[in-house]
Formats: sequence, C-alpha cells, structure tokens
Amino acid sequence: PSSSFILRGCCCVRFMLLVNILHAAPPDGDDASSTYASIASEFCGSQADVAVGYVGQLVVNNDGDGLPWCIGDDAVPAADQMLTIFLISCSADGSVNKHVRKVMRKLPKGAGAKNDGSSNECQSQSSSSAEANCTRRYAIAALGHARCENSATQMADTVFDTVRRVDKLLSGSGLFGAGLATAPPQPSALSRLETQVELCGPEDEFNPWLKMLMSFS
Repeated sequence: PSSSFILRGCCCVRFMLLVNILHAAPPDGDDASSTYASIASEFCGSQADVAVGYVGQLVVNNDGDGLPWCIGDDAVPAADQMLTIFLISCSADGSVNKHVRKVMRKLPKGAGAKNDGSSNECQSQSSSSAEANCTRRYAIAALGHARCENSATQMADTVFDTVRRVDKLLSGSGLFGAGLATAPPQPSALSRLETQVELCGPEDEFNPWLKMLMSFS
C-alpha cells in the first residue's frame, strides 16, 4: 500500500512525539524515498514515547482547507510534539515529483504566514484542544542517486536545489516553528539532510540523522 496509519501503541495514551512521514518519488529514474520511509518508520516507532502516525506518499491537498498536503483522516494519538519528515528523491537534473511542486505553490508565503510553532497541523488531524496545543516541527531529506563521487560533488547544487527551496518555503510558511533544529544558536539547515543513496547506505548518513531528530523530542 502507498500509505498507512501505523499508530504504534494505544490512542488513549499521550505520547511525547508523533511522527508523520511523507515520501516523494522522482519524476523518472531510481527512487529510494519509499524504502527510506520504511526505515524511518521502523526506527522512530522503536523509540520510547514516540508514535508513528501517517506514512505515505506526499500528495497535494486540493480541498482548499487544512494543510497543503494530505495527511489522512484517521484518529491520531495525543502528543506533546509533532514531527513531519519529508523524504524527497531527486533526479540528476534536480527534478522532483509533481506533487512536491504543487505543494510548493500552495505553501503560505510572506508576512501573512504566522510562524509561531502552534496549532494548524495538529488541528487538521484532531479537533482535540490537547493535540491543537502540540509543538509542530519538520525535517526534510533530499535523496540523490549519483553513482560517481565526482559527479555527486560537482552536481550537488543542481540535484538538491529544489529541496533546498522546499525547505526555505516550509520554514517561512507559518505551518511549523521554523524547522526542527532552529532553536538558537543552531541554523535551520540542520533539519535538512542531503545524501547520495547510491554512494552511501542509510547507516552512514540517514540513520544518524534520524537519531539526531529524535534527540530534539
């Protein structure tokens, strides 16, 4: 199945952290996003006081209400914090899934975007005031598919440019506090991972990144 609500644990229990994982395949070529989503789901679900909620493809929300992306409408457990992990596979020329581009166009921009880390995403998943008061964060991983270290280095700006712009738009959208790792004095770029999945396995960069994300909960 392309998406699921995992809900590890009982919904009547309040968790410290609820994790949603959205992945996007490239328009053509190799894709690691679904595999890495499974890795992230298993890792996050194994952590104490962490519930894994929605895991599925990034799809634009065309209903006009709520988040720019679809997150599912199943019941979610109560949590003090919510983390949305975006896993985006990139083509060699930097192309990304069409739903990534559509979400970029729908993200709030400018002074009207309230950026206080409060309730929009939690409210979209639950009407409970407890969930509405949770702290919302995000993290984003750009997954490249270069098979040569030289081309990976030379083409990094091209391959990862779109995901860098997604990160910037998410940071300024008001839907999140400003990224997972933006508490001073750390820069927002710490919430973004850029990795070449054909040159290094998940144990080299992706798994340590996940551990870093969990350390902020």
